[in-house]
Amino acid sequence: MAKMLECTKIDPSSGCKHVVRGETVEEVLQKAAEHAKEHSIRQVTPELIERVKANIRDA
Repeated sequence: MAKMLECTKIDPSSGCKHVVRGETVEEVLQKAAEHAKEHSIRQVTPELIERVKANIRDA
C-alpha cells in the first residue's frame, strides 16, 4: 500500500503544504530527505528521522 507524509506534520510552523508520497516507507524517507533541502535542512538527525517515521501513514 502506498505511503504518504505531510510536511506540516513534521514542522507545523513552516506552513508547508507539501505531501511526500511513495510506495514504501523507505521511498518516502528518501523523498522527504530531498524535500528537507527546500527548508535548508542539510543534516538529517536521528531525531528528525524518528519524527518523520512516526508521521508516515497509508495513502
